[in-house]
Amino acid sequence: GFTSYYDDLILVRSGLISADDYFGMLGKVIGGVQRGSGRTKQTVAESSFDAWVKYYRQDENAPNAIVSYYTKGSLVALSFDLAIRAQTGHRKSLDDVMRLLWQRFGRDFYRGKPVGVEEGEVEALIAEATGVHLGELFAQAVHGTRDLPLETLLEPFGVTIAPEPDKNGKPSLGARVRGGADCTLAAVHEGSAAQKAGLSAGDVLIALDGLRVTGTNLDALLARYQPGAKVEVHAFRRDELRTAQLKLDGPEVSRYKLAATDKRPAARKARERWLAS
Repeated sequence: GFTSYYDDLILVRSGLISADDYFGMLGKVIGGVQRGSGRTKQTVAESSFDAWVKYYRQDENAPNAIVSYYTKGSLVALSFDLAIRAQTGHRKSLDDVMRLLWQRFGRDFYRGKPVGVEEGEVEALIAEATGVHLGELFAQAVHGTRDLPLETLLEPFGVTIAPEPDKNGKPSLGARVRGGADCTLAAVHEGSAAQKAGLSAGDVLIALDGLRVTGTNLDALLARYQPGAKVEVHAFRRDELRTAQLKLDGPEVSRYKLAATDKRPAARKARERWLAS
């Protein structure tokens, strides 16, 4: 996930995109991580370890069971970078950690002398490179499942963060739909309206309050209702017709909005050092 963090950060540092563009990209990553309840069940350490049997062999329940070590890993890197910068007055950053890793491990790899990094060694390397002991943040980010404290970490940089619901304000089923002529549920999110109504991945929606549902008109039909409205749903599960009463969820949050709202010199300087150094 650290490379994923730098993928986007390098674009703004090199001037290819603006800070606002970068915040937009970051908000999309955060939204993607927050949307799946798998983040509350699997740590990024477990995600990495089980990558070949879980992440690269995902089934319809994957959003509810696993988290991506790419996307959440990039937010872990962001958290570490912000924490190091704040605690050292911007004298040190995650860049210093990456340089030390390259000097001690990466360079020798390309010289034909590969030396691996021990699992418990990274936290100590961060402290050696920056003088910062991340302690609880490291344990929680790598080996825990609580949400990262991004709001608190972004505050010294004058950046606010807030959920950005669907702009159309339409309610949602809490499910991802597979495109095509039929409206097939590709995934049903845990705790969603669809799951509470007994719907499952693979079900084919055919009617919403008596109106035919297709793979292209579901959004238009949902836009007729307010969040919390009760609707009758008809769906096929294989060859069996099912009828369910469903209470619609609020607008789906697919991204978060980050904004540099603090214009004071200290906050502005902190942002500039983060995004330009």
